[in-house]
Amino acid sequence: MSQEKPWEQPGKWFVSPYNFEEEVRKNWSLPKRVIIHDTTLRDGEQTPGVVFRSDEKVEIAKILAEIGVDRIEGAIPSVSDDDRIALKRMKKEVSGSEIWAEIRTREDDLNLAIDCDVDGIIVEIPVPEEFLRLIWKDTEEGIRKHIEVVTRAKEHGLKVTTFLPFSTVAPLDRLKYFVTRIVGEGKVDNVAIVDTTGVLLPWSTQWLIKKVKEFCKVPIEIHCHNTWGYATANTIAAVISGAEVIHTSINGLGGNAALEECIMGLLALVGMDLDVKTEKLYEASQLVEKYTGIGCYKPFFDRTERYTEIGILAAFIRKAREKGIKLPGFFNPAILGIKEGRELLLGKKSGRHAVMLKSEKLGLPVPPEDKARIIAQKIKELSIKKKGPI
Repeated sequence: MSQEKPWEQPGKWFVSPYNFEEEVRKNWSLPKRVIIHDTTLRDGEQTPGVVFRSDEKVEIAKILAEIGVDRIEGAIPSVSDDDRIALKRMKKEVSGSEIWAEIRTREDDLNLAIDCDVDGIIVEIPVPEEFLRLIWKDTEEGIRKHIEVVTRAKEHGLKVTTFLPFSTVAPLDRLKYFVTRIVGEGKVDNVAIVDTTGVLLPWSTQWLIKKVKEFCKVPIEIHCHNTWGYATANTIAAVISGAEVIHTSINGLGGNAALEECIMGLLALVGMDLDVKTEKLYEASQLVEKYTGIGCYKPFFDRTERYTEIGILAAFIRKAREKGIKLPGFFNPAILGIKEGRELLLGKKSGRHAVMLKSEKLGLPVPPEDKARIIAQKIKELSIKKKGPI
C-alpha cells in the first residue's frame, strides 16, 4: 500500500485523507494483524427461515477460504446431524482456513464438537445475571461449569474462545469478574465481547475495548450485531482500540457485521494490510443470496428482528416465565409500526422449548419436554428437507 498517499490507491479507491491525519490516529492501538472469523454458516444461518444444507455449507466455506478468511464458524453441532456432517466435511475438504464450531457450556455439546474434529470452539456464557440465572443457579455455578468445559476442551487440543453474549449491556465490574476468572482459571485463548442486541456506538465501543484490555491478558474478539445500523462501524472501532479478531458474516446475514464491509473498511479507510482476495467478495455475496433467497441485512425491518427461530431464545423466554425473571426489552418493533411484534417460527434451529411455546400460542395441549424434543427433531428434519421454516 502506498505510504505517500495511503488514502489514494490508483485503480482501487480514493477515500478521505482526513482518515489518515496524525491527530485523528494518535490514540489508535491497531493490532499488528487482524484475524477474520466468519460466522455466516452459524450466526448467519440463525436468520429466521434460513437453512443451509451440508453441501451448501461446504461450498460457501470453500469460497470463504479462497477470500482469505482465517476461521470459519461452520455450525452448532448440537443443532442437527446435517450440521455435524457439514463440519466433518469442511475439516476434510476446506484448506487454508480453520474450522470452528459454537457450543453451549455443556459437556455433551463439547463431545459433539470433538467428534467433528474441529480446530476450535466458541463457548457461550451470558454475562448479565438475569440471563445467566436462566441456565444455572447463580453466577458462581455458571463460571465453574464454563471453566470445566473450556479446560477439558483445551486438554483435547482445541483452541477456545469464551463468547460473552450481552456483555455490552452488563456492568463493567461484572464483565471484569467473568473475564479474569475464565482467563485465569480456564486458560482460554481469546475472549469475545458480544454486542448481542447491537446497541453500542463506535465511541463507546472504543472505550469498552480499551477498558477490557486493561484486565484481559489474552486477545480480544469483537462480535457486533447491526440492530441499530452500527455493526461495521463498531467492529472497526474495536480494531482501532486493539481488538485482534473480528466476527463477520457475508451480506451481514443474521444481523452481523458484514464481511465485505469490514474488509473494505479496514483496507481502505483504516489502511491495514489484509491477506485477502477482495475480488472474490461479490461471488461470495451472490452465492449466499442464492442459497438464502434474501439479500443484505437491513436494520430494524429485517426478518432477524421480526421473527424468532433460535432454540436458545425460546428457552430463555420459557425459563424466564417459569422462574419469574423479567428480561430487559431491548427494542419494541411496535414503535416502528410493526404491530404484530416478534413472531415465533419453527424450523431447523428450533428446540423443545420452541415447540412448547408454539403449542401455547396455538391453544394446543403443551407436550412434555421428552415428547417436545421428539417433535423438534422431526421439525428440524422437515425444515432441512424444505430449506425453510415449517
